[in-house]
Amino acid sequence: MTLKNTDTDYRVIVRNKQTMDGETSVIEELAYGTLREKNGKQYILYALEDDGGEISSLIKLDGDEVLIKRGGAVKTSMEYKAGTKRSFVYATPYGGIDMELETHRVLSDVTENGGKVELVYTLTVQGEKYFNDTKITVTKIS
Repeated sequence: MTLKNTDTDYRVIVRNKQTMDGETSVIEELAYGTLREKNGKQYILYALEDDGGEISSLIKLDGDEVLIKRGGAVKTSMEYKAGTKRSFVYATPYGGIDMELETHRVLSDVTENGGKVELVYTLTVQGEKYFNDTKITVTKIS
């Protein structure tokens, strides 16, 4: 994915290490976005473009819970809270894919100067289990 140019004041790096059947792959997204706080919750917003079009992302940090919503070329809403299992649909232009998310750990330490979020979870897609370790780093640049 490539960077979507917007007026922004934070660099957002999302690095996901995914393991299935002993094989590990790493996907990293780099974007520029905003970080806002409202009613004690923090919101990270950014957009990326890929071959399928623009994808906007919203990450909501609420204590020990994280919500990631994506819209545009793909649509999904993933809720992370340690010790929970949640089903969701990953909608693409080619159709929806049913998935299940089992969250093992959520760590969040973000201030107006930036910070880090770590999500450790198992994603089940059509019976296949993928172990994920996602690190989101937010850095103030202005």
